[in-house]
Order: sequence, then C-alpha cells, then structure tokens
Amino acid sequence: MGQCTPSSEPGSEIVINSGDRLTIETINAFAQLIRQGLAAEATTVVVEFEPAMEMDITALQVLCSACHTAAARGKRFIHRGLPPKALLDLLFAAGAERREPCSTNNTFCFRQFGGERKWQS
Repeated sequence: MGQCTPSSEPGSEIVINSGDRLTIETINAFAQLIRQGLAAEATTVVVEFEPAMEMDITALQVLCSACHTAAARGKRFIHRGLPPKALLDLLFAAGAERREPCSTNNTFCFRQFGGERKWQS
C-alpha cells in the first residue's frame, strides 16, 4: 500500500509512494491518497514509483485522471525517479504511449515513457 507524505515546507509538495501494487484490487486506496494530496495546500503532488511494482490499466486511468484534475486546480501532478518496468510495459501493451507533448502536463506526462521505450527497443 502506498503512502502520502507532506513536504516539510508548507505549500510546496506532497509525495505519494505507489506501493508495490496498483491494480483493480488496490487502486481505490491509491486514488484516495491522490485526492488527499490534490485537496491539500501543496501546489505539487509527486508520485514515487516502487521499481518492481505491479500495475494494470486501472492505474494508468487514475494517473491520467489525476493529471487532468491537478491541471484544472492549478496544481502539478508529477512523478519522480525512473518509471517502473510495469508502467512501460503497460503503456506499450495498451497502445497508450505518447510520442508528442501532452496538452495537460507536457513535462511529466506518465504516458510519454511508453513512446520513449518503444523507440529504444
């Protein structure tokens, strides 16, 4: 199970750890952490992925939805660190990789990694 950690500086960022599984069985708890982070005073919500995590398509849906919600609230929803292999594989398998900039969050789009990986393979 993931966890949400506020930054020591008020109003800066909240860090959410993905935990080791983001699947249909566990995604509700992760989505709740994201909702809490976006409702807080912080201007940025950061996801740090566990390297060997497991995920399914529900995780990708939650990540994209959170990004759109953050943008609508004038906040940033980003990731920190390398994307896990599970995310790269999921993006490629689902055909959800992005090769062009995202109109919502073009710097930290979670889908952009799939396009990078596809071209490196």
